[in-house]
Amino acid sequence: MASQKPVSDGPNRYDELIAALRRPQDVRGLSLKGLHLIMAMRVCAMFEASGRDPVPDLAQRYRSVEAACAVHGLVQTIKQVWPEPFMVNRPCCLAITPDEATLANLGRAAVSAHRDLFSAAIAGFVRADRHEALYNATIHAVALIP
Repeated sequence: MASQKPVSDGPNRYDELIAALRRPQDVRGLSLKGLHLIMAMRVCAMFEASGRDPVPDLAQRYRSVEAACAVHGLVQTIKQVWPEPFMVNRPCCLAITPDEATLANLGRAAVSAHRDLFSAAIAGFVRADRHEALYNATIHAVALIP
């Protein structure tokens, strides 16, 4: 009888995922929609720090007030459901943070309407009862980003 290696549910089960998040990723490897999501988060963080509304700038970037409001809505949803402050780099930085990498994965899953992949990307990190709001906000934003 062949022995099978048991699946570990112990503290090391996320080691591979954590190691992947530690490796710096580059924004140039993202899809255009993923890049837009990351840059929108960065712009919103910069505007929030200066006490300004980011929607006019986003509307100018996307040439759509509706798209700007959808992306800003996603940012607001993330601020509500994320278990800790969402970490972003400066808009000029090519490296992406682990939070930004997660957002890019969420955007990729939303573009392909792959709900299970979306939930898997944040399982154990964002509470399950918050996945639906985040999924809906992400779908809305990626649908309106040009």
